Amino acid sequence: MTAMHLDPLPAEEAVRWDELVAPYETRQLFHRQVWLDYLAASRGLDIRKWSIVDGNRRVGYLCGGILRKGPFRILGSPLRGWGTNFMGPIVDEAIDQSRLLAALDTLARAERLSMIEIEHPRLQPSVLAAARYEDDADRTYVVPIVPFDAEATFERIHSKKRNQIRKAMKSGLTVEDTDDPAVADEFYDRFQDLMGHKSLAPPYPREYPRLLFRHLKPAGLLLSLRVRDASGRILANGLFPHDDRTVYFWGGSSWQEGRELNPNDYLQWSVIRLACERGLQSYNMCGPGRFKAAFGGDLVDIHRWHKCFGGAARWARRGYEAYFKAGLRVKAQWSRLRAPSGAAA
Repeated sequence: MTAMHLDPLPAEEAVRWDELVAPYETRQLFHRQVWLDYLAASRGLDIRKWSIVDGNRRVGYLCGGILRKGPFRILGSPLRGWGTNFMGPIVDEAIDQSRLLAALDTLARAERLSMIEIEHPRLQPSVLAAARYEDDADRTYVVPIVPFDAEATFERIHSKKRNQIRKAMKSGLTVEDTDDPAVADEFYDRFQDLMGHKSLAPPYPREYPRLLFRHLKPAGLLLSLRVRDASGRILANGLFPHDDRTVYFWGGSSWQEGRELNPNDYLQWSVIRLACERGLQSYNMCGPGRFKAAFGGDLVDIHRWHKCFGGAARWARRGYEAYFKAGLRVKAQWSRLRAPSGAAA
């Protein structure tokens, strides 16, 4: 049997990336060129694209980003921390996934990769485990949306939460999907304040939401929401990337002041309603939690797989995760110490 292999996409084809992957059902928002451009700009990645070739036949595509951490070269498709739900192979037919993973091993040797991290819902856990990939299992709520039927979608929400949303509307709360780039800084200011109340620092810089807006909004792939009270004061913000099927919760934030008006509940209902009006089919809330459970979603298992090529890379990965979590707390404490007397955290 001829080995499956990954061929680097020639430059003349790489520039037609969206056109090449558009026919595939497994192509999602995070495979699109605009998302890859956002990742390259925000994370400094070397974006790479390959054809998946079985014998003499092209059966799909793979994209990802290569970065270096110290002595280690890492391929993420995607990597944790990129705010990217999944990526992985773009293949519709039932290919032999064990042979695809063997092709990734060959790529790792050729590129001198220390680690590969990959996630896609169609990847088979048993095949990945057999290929010595390790699973970082998690869960997320996915809210089914009835396209163009907001009433039916609203009825899926828990009754107590529906009452809070009605209360928000009666209090005069409104929502706007704004084209104003300032929404990225509004979101980050509120997010920074929220993290400060938890004695943490934001896990990413202000430039990330700015770049998200800059790349996705002109492409019509971002809901950038402001929730205002009756006086026009902004109480909450949310950034929600989407394609023509699914909307994703990238980030939401609000001030402590005004919480009694339920702006966060209204923000979540607003993105569901807007997605419904656009004919989308689901809302991925990007995580579990009691608050998210009330919006009528199904709790779905998700799997992000990684494979380290050598013991040093494995230990470095574990050490980096511990260092990153500790660094958020140290950064938050340092910010509070530097704040002028009487300033907000």
